[in-house]
Amino acid sequence: MGRGVPSKGSTGRGLRGLNGAAVSRSAWGLYRETRRPGAPGLGSRVAALPRLVGDVLRGRYPGVGAGKLVGLGLLVALYLVSPLDVLPDVIPVVGWTDDTAVLLWFLTGLTRESGRYVEWRRGERPDPV
Repeated sequence: MGRGVPSKGSTGRGLRGLNGAAVSRSAWGLYRETRRPGAPGLGSRVAALPRLVGDVLRGRYPGVGAGKLVGLGLLVALYLVSPLDVLPDVIPVVGWTDDTAVLLWFLTGLTRESGRYVEWRRGERPDPV
C-alpha cells in the first residue's frame, strides 16, 4: 500500500500536487494499478468482489479480517442512511456529494483489495499485504 506516484523535486509532491500516498489511495491509483502489466483488470476485480467478501467472512482469505470488512461496511451504511451528514442531504445535489464520496472511498478500497485477492487466488502472492 506504500506504492504511489514517484515524487517530483524536493517538495515531495507528485502528480498535480498530490503526494504518492494520496494517489495510491484514490480512484486514479486504482486505475493505474489495473493498467500495470500482469495486474488483474477492473472487470476481473469487480467479478471477484462476491468471492472476496465470502472468503473474508469465512476466514479463508488472510488479507482482510472479517471484523474490519463488516465494521467498515456498517460504518459506511450508517453514514449513508444517517440524517447527520457533513453536507445535509436536504440540499439538492450538493447534499449527496459527501455520501457519494464515502461510498466511492469504500468501493475503491474494496476493489483494490479484490485485485490482491485475485492475485492471491492465482497463487502469485501467497501472503496478501
